[in-house]
Amino acid sequence: MAGRSFSLLKQRLRMRQLRVAVAIADEGSVLKASRALGLTQPATTRSLLDLEDYLGVRIFDRLPRGVALTRYGEAVIARARRVLAEVDRIGEDLILIDTGMLEAIVVGVLPSAATGLMPQVLTRFNTAHPGTTVQIVEGRMHELLALLGSNKIDLIVGRLYEPVIPDSFIREPLYDEPLALLARYGHPLFKDGPIDLESLKTQAFILPTLDQRLGQDVEMAMRGNRLELEAPVLRASSMSMIREVLMTSDRISMLSSLTMVGDLVRGALRLVPCHIGTEPRPGGMVRRSSGPSRTVDSLRQIILDYVGELTATGYLRALPPPG
Repeated sequence: MAGRSFSLLKQRLRMRQLRVAVAIADEGSVLKASRALGLTQPATTRSLLDLEDYLGVRIFDRLPRGVALTRYGEAVIARARRVLAEVDRIGEDLILIDTGMLEAIVVGVLPSAATGLMPQVLTRFNTAHPGTTVQIVEGRMHELLALLGSNKIDLIVGRLYEPVIPDSFIREPLYDEPLALLARYGHPLFKDGPIDLESLKTQAFILPTLDQRLGQDVEMAMRGNRLELEAPVLRASSMSMIREVLMTSDRISMLSSLTMVGDLVRGALRLVPCHIGTEPRPGGMVRRSSGPSRTVDSLRQIILDYVGELTATGYLRALPPPG
């Protein structure tokens, strides 16, 4: 590889070769990639061999059953995904021009931000930028980071977690997302006088499932506060289902207050006035290191403004000073 020139690569490289390589990486074999692309196996193999010849490296190790990415291949495929994502968005840009829109951004959001933060933020953003369309992609952090790395989304908004594997993304904390106890307006619990953790042990709860990070955070908080429930716990992965159960029954929940902030502001749900000791839970934005566009900067400011309003109500907290 040392001293090798790639000056002819731009002239020889074809989009089809990149799509073939990515398909082989996704499918795990040349045969399956051929079927997925609607190509013959010899044509798929030829495209791969040409690409490897242009690069001067093997992208895949050939195995008895399928293929495996080489060290070079991991770098090539990661870059190819970003290139193809940008090419795919050319068509989207042309459609925007045809429909009179000026720009589009794609925002990945975690569940708590999707239900609690982004509806109001998007309403305000649309007023400030009527010529910009925003697409929301909801998912878990590992899924959204993969989309961010391949240029399929522009940024991520939601709870910030330490990366399992170090990456080059910039994480900007904007708020603290506390856990809280929630119940419907008119719940009998609010009529019984002072509420403490001991009195909550006999209550019926609905909680997030333990395969969710939020569910794991809730479980740790309950153990840390020695809140051992006596009644059977109902668990759900859907925030909309948890909301419906809270609104139509006497169950209570421990959640990020941000997930139900709309109902809290409207008075349909209330915070149970019982202190829960929890660690800071920072939320904010994750973006690529190339720097945000003016539009993304504007979205960031709208988030900050709305977070300031929610902090004043007590539904969010200001971040503790660093150090």
